[in-house]
Amino acid sequence: MNQGSDNRTRRPRAWCIALACCWAAGAQAQADIADLPLEQLMQMEVRTASRYTQTALEAPAVMSVVTAEDIRLFGYRNLAEVLDSMRGLYVSYDRTYHYLGLRGFASPGDYDTRVLLLVNGVRFNDNVYDQAAIGTDFPLDLDLVDRVEFAPGPGSAVYGANAFFGVVNVITRDGRQLAGPRVSTEIGSHGSAQLRFSVGTVDDAGRDWLVSATRLSARGADPYYAAYDTPANNHGVAQGLDFLRSTQLFARMHREGLTLTMAHGERDKGMPTAAFSQVFNDPRSRLSDTSTRVAAEYTSQWQPSLAFTGRLHAGRYRYVGNYVYDYPPLTVNRDEGTGQWWGAEGQWVSTALARHKLSWGLDYRRDTGITQRNADIDPPASYLQARRKGDMLGVYLQDEFALRADLTLHAGLRWDKQTGSQSAVHPRLGLVYWWNPATAVKLLHGTAYRPPNAYERDYRVDLPGGVVDTAALHSERVRTTELALEHAPSGATRMLLTAFHSHVSNLITLADADRPDRVTINNTRRVHVEGIEAEVEQRWSGGSRVRVAYGWQKARDLAAQADLTNSPRHLLKVQWADAVKLPFGADWPQGHYAIEGIGIGPRNTLQNIRLPGHLLTNLTYSTRFGGVDVSVGVYNLFNRRHADPASFEIRDNLVWQDGRTYRVKLTYGF
Repeated sequence: MNQGSDNRTRRPRAWCIALACCWAAGAQAQADIADLPLEQLMQMEVRTASRYTQTALEAPAVMSVVTAEDIRLFGYRNLAEVLDSMRGLYVSYDRTYHYLGLRGFASPGDYDTRVLLLVNGVRFNDNVYDQAAIGTDFPLDLDLVDRVEFAPGPGSAVYGANAFFGVVNVITRDGRQLAGPRVSTEIGSHGSAQLRFSVGTVDDAGRDWLVSATRLSARGADPYYAAYDTPANNHGVAQGLDFLRSTQLFARMHREGLTLTMAHGERDKGMPTAAFSQVFNDPRSRLSDTSTRVAAEYTSQWQPSLAFTGRLHAGRYRYVGNYVYDYPPLTVNRDEGTGQWWGAEGQWVSTALARHKLSWGLDYRRDTGITQRNADIDPPASYLQARRKGDMLGVYLQDEFALRADLTLHAGLRWDKQTGSQSAVHPRLGLVYWWNPATAVKLLHGTAYRPPNAYERDYRVDLPGGVVDTAALHSERVRTTELALEHAPSGATRMLLTAFHSHVSNLITLADADRPDRVTINNTRRVHVEGIEAEVEQRWSGGSRVRVAYGWQKARDLAAQADLTNSPRHLLKVQWADAVKLPFGADWPQGHYAIEGIGIGPRNTLQNIRLPGHLLTNLTYSTRFGGVDVSVGVYNLFNRRHADPASFEIRDNLVWQDGRTYRVKLTYGF
C-alpha cells in the first residue's frame, strides 16, 4: 500500500524532470527568428491580470492567450473548445451546457460559477445562476473574437465575486479588422448548419463599425442511455432530442475614446438526458436561453500621468425549461429564471509617483429584478414564486511598485459588499523578479470569495428533481499561493513552469437529499488543491509551430479524504501546425494543417466509479481558394469512445460524447 502511494508521488515528479529537460533542450535549439514579423518579436500584451495593458511577463499571473489566428487555424467552434485548448483547463458537456474545469476542480452541478467571464472587460455572468456561458449559449460568434485571455488563480482583489479560480476575458475585433462585408457558411455532422453575415467598416467621421448576425441549427445525435434501455423507453435511445437552434446578434462602434457594444443571443436546446427525473424521450423536453447585453466605455488621458476608464453596462437573461413529468397525469412543468441588471465602473491609472503604477476604482451593480418561477402548465399548479433585488459595490486599490530594476511588487486590496452577504476584503500580493530581460520568476498569493447566488438562495421546489432541505448558505472562500518561472526570449518562444496550492472553505455543493429524486445545496466541504503545470511553445519563420502543455493536479475533499468528482490528475495538450508544402509549380493555393491532441486522465463519477482517461485528436486544414477562405475540420479523428461524469440530475452515471464529427466552413469577403 505504501509502495503504491510512493509510485503515485514519483509520477508527477518524473513528468517535471522530463519537461524541464525538454525546456533546456529547447533553449539550446533556438529558431532563427531574424525573418519573423516585427509584431511576433514583441512581448505579448495582456489586459486581464491587472485591468490595464502590460506584457505577459510583467503580469502578476501566468497568462494563457488564444488569438483569432489560433481560432481559425485549429477550427474552434465555440468558446468551450477555445478554453479546452488552454493549459490546466478542461471541459465537460451534459448535452445541454458546457462546464469548465479549472486545475482539477469541476464539481458536477456547478454552473461555471467559480470563473468570471468578461467580454471586453465587462462581466458576462448572469445574476440568477452566476453562470459563465462558454458553450453554444455564449452569445458571440468566434469569428468576431480577436483573442481570449485567461488569468488563473484568485482575482477577487481586482474583480470581486466569481473571480474564484480564474478570469476569462473575450476581446472582440474592430470593424477595420474585418474590412468590409463578409458571409460565412458551414455544414457539419448531425445536420449542423451555420450562416453568418458581418460588416466591418470605418465611416467618413472616423467611427469604426462592426455589425454581425449568426444563425445556427443542428439536428443533433440520437444518444443512447443504458439506464432507460426498455421497450417502453425506445430501448434507451433519445430520438430527435439533441437539437440546437441559436441566433446571435452583435454590434460595436468605436470612435476615439468611446466604444458602444450590443450582444444578443437566443438558444433553444433539446434535453436528451431526461434530466431532473423527467419522462424519457418526450419531444417536449427542452430549454431556452435568451441574453442581451449593452455597454458603453469611455477612455481618456486626463493628464500625461493619469488615465481614466469608465463603463456603463446593462443586461437581461432569461432561462425557460420545459420538463415532462408523469405524476400522474403526464404534465409539462415549466421552470423559469429571469434576471435584469445595470452597472457602472470607474478606473484610474496613475504613474505620477516615481517607480509606482497606481490604479484604483469602483464597481457598482444594481440587480433590478431576479425572478424564479416553477409551475405545471396543465393542470395548472404553482410551486415557486421567488423575487429579489439587490446591489453590489466594490472598491479596490493596487500598486505596481518597482522595488529595484529587476524586482516588482504587485499589491492589491479590494472591499466588496453584496446584498444578503457580509462584506469581504481580499488582498493580492505578487513579486516578479527579472532573472534576465527574457526570464521572470513570479511568487503570487491571493484570496477570493463567491457569495451564494439567487438560484442557490431561493430555489426550493419539492418535486422530483427539485431542491429541498437547504440551510442558510455562506460565501465560499479560496486562498492560493503560486510560484512560476516564465521564459520568453522572443515572440517566437515561450516556456513556463508553475506550481500552485489552494485551500477552499465553505464550498457550496449539490448533494442527495433524504427524500428520493431530490437534491440539497449546502456548505459541506473543505478542499485542498495542489498541482504543477508546464508549457513549451515554439514558432518558426516558415509558419511551423508547436505547443505542449502538461498539468498535474490533485483536488482532495479533506473530510472524506477522497479525490473530488470529475477531477483528473493529468491533463495534456499538444498542438502542431504547419504550411502544406506544395510541389514546385503546383497550381493550388498553399494551405495550412493543424493537429491538436487533448488528453484527460481518469476521473471519478458521483457513484465513485473510475472513468478511464482518453486522448482526442482533432485535424483542421485551411486554405484560400478563389477569394474564399476554406476550413475543413475533423474532430475526434480516431473516433475514440469517451464520456464525462454525470451530475445529480442525470440518472445515468456517465454522459457519452460524440464520436468522429466533421465541419466544412467557407468565408467570403466582398
